[in-house]
Amino acid sequence: MGITNTVGRAELAAITAAILHGHSHIATDSLLFLHQIKKQLLYPELHRHHLQGDILKMLLQTFRNSANPVHVLNVKSHAGIAGDECTDAEAKYQATQIDKNHADIGMPCAGIGGNPIH
Repeated sequence: MGITNTVGRAELAAITAAILHGHSHIATDSLLFLHQIKKQLLYPELHRHHLQGDILKMLLQTFRNSANPVHVLNVKSHAGIAGDECTDAEAKYQATQIDKNHADIGMPCAGIGGNPIH
């Protein structure tokens, strides 16, 4: 545990893991971290000392290296939206991982045909 082991870090790791797993449409109810991702994209120098700056850098690098364009959608929380439920499950999974320095690419909820959006 520790100061960097937060729900937000788990959410960012979950988004990263979903992209690494080949998903290009990701739903999340975390508007704060959508803003943080945008800020990292537009003004990376402002995140040099950000608590989650390392994982934000990793996430943006994952976006850039993705074979397909990545779409991260903001959705209402606890509305039963499959992509959001999967992201939440993935965030819980990521929070339990021992190595906090990288996103594990395991996907605890594979959805239909391996796509959590269906």
